[in-house]
Order: sequence, then C-alpha cells, then structure tokens
Amino acid sequence: MITIGDGIHNFADGLAMGAAFSLSWKSGLATSLAVLCHELPHELGDFAILLHSGMSVCRALLLNVGSAMTSFIGLYIALSIATDLATKQWIAAITAGLFLYVGLADMLPTMIHISNKRPWLMFLLQNVGLLTGWGIMLVLSLYEESISF
Repeated sequence: MITIGDGIHNFADGLAMGAAFSLSWKSGLATSLAVLCHELPHELGDFAILLHSGMSVCRALLLNVGSAMTSFIGLYIALSIATDLATKQWIAAITAGLFLYVGLADMLPTMIHISNKRPWLMFLLQNVGLLTGWGIMLVLSLYEESISF
C-alpha cells in the first residue's frame, strides 16, 4: 500500500516538475529543489517502514526505487502536454490538489493519533512545523518576482 501511494505521490511530483520546467528553467530548478527537499526524508521514511514490516533490504530498496520511477512518467507527460499556458495552469492546479490531499487525508490523521507521554509538546511541535512551512511559502510567494539567480 505504501508503494502504491508513494508511486502516485511521485507521479504528481513529476507532473509538477514538468510543468515548472515548461515555464522556465529557473522555475523548474526551484520546483525540483523543493521536491528533493521533501522527497529525501519521505523516501527514507518509506524505506524504514518497509524494513520494519519485515522486508529484506534488497526488496525494500527495489520497491522504493520502483515507486520513485513514476516521477519520470509524470515529468515526461507534463513536458509533452504542457504546450500552452492553460494546460500548465491545469497541471499546477491538479498537482497542488494532490499535495493538499496527501497532507490532509494521510498526514493529518497520523499526527492526531500519535501516542506520547507529552501530547501537548507533540501538538506544539507539529503546529510549529506546519506554521513554519506555511510562513516560508508565504514569504516566497510574496517576494517571488524579486528573487533572481
């Protein structure tokens, strides 16, 4: 189940990167860097879950790499169909919706059901992390035009 969900998630990552690269190499590079920053811990976490479930290292690695390859499918599809601005906007909207769905339907319930000796500390840390991420995205969106490489 983790591998299938991860494959769909990686496909959406590929769509986002393809749409961004079709706009410009700068937006493609920025999107790819953002995807790398969130995929590295995500893939390591998936690998740990697969190992914890009793899989061998070789099989867990094979499943993890296989699900990661779906990002290339999404990338090539987005690059081939993103020929006009309307299509690029649709791809951006779909991938944003997929990312929000994963965050709200998958991660949020997990955050709520964590058992810990200090639940208020976990609640505080989780919300500080969420607010920090939202703050970074807000600052980037406000100053997007003045950022240059």
